[in-house]
Amino acid sequence: MTRLAEGRSTHLDRSEIAQETLRLFDEGGDPSIRQLAKVLAVTPSAIYHHFDSRAQIVQAAIEIVFIEILASVYEEVGDPFEADPIEFLMATGFCTRRAFCSHYAIAPYMAATPESDELSAGTLAIMANVFERLGLSGEAAAEAFHSYGSYTFGNSLFAANRLASNAALEIDMVEVGRLERFRSEASPDAKQRSSFETRAAIDSVMDISMVDPERDEALFGTGLRRLLVSITNA
Repeated sequence: MTRLAEGRSTHLDRSEIAQETLRLFDEGGDPSIRQLAKVLAVTPSAIYHHFDSRAQIVQAAIEIVFIEILASVYEEVGDPFEADPIEFLMATGFCTRRAFCSHYAIAPYMAATPESDELSAGTLAIMANVFERLGLSGEAAAEAFHSYGSYTFGNSLFAANRLASNAALEIDMVEVGRLERFRSEASPDAKQRSSFETRAAIDSVMDISMVDPERDEALFGTGLRRLLVSITNA
């Protein structure tokens, strides 16, 4: 049995490193190997004993987020191989967005190839089954999944990056309706090429993630359901 490092009561393992990495991201950081080693009370070489690179560590931390997403989806809809496929995909979309908004500092790495082939293979099996139960197979299923993934992850990444950017720039409020008022004041005599009603409505959602997060999420769901309906009716 190897000796414990000073200041530690347990032996270091991959899971602890990944969990600590995610925690440091959640606190607004982007931890280096040295920072991790200091927090974990080990030497950098102890971390390299478990991971070959920082990239692998970040991938492992991202995997924790994806596992959180899957657990949330299971809690909401149950067995994905038996759940209504549309409701499963809706739940997955919402859970994905919520998870990466919660862990927004690490969200830019969400597109990195997962370290675990087992997790990816499991997700592949679930998605193939879900889309086949929607009546799509082969290339049609692949195209549908691409559209679904692009919308879900694109929206999730934007929402997460908005939170990260505002935190970094210390922006915590926005003036509602400022854009239409500015337009009117800047060019009061300009020829109207769109209605006030339409401009005001669009203005109301420009910064909706800050102004009304609940409506922001609801609009995400509306768009996702429309996408899924269009896919199944294509």
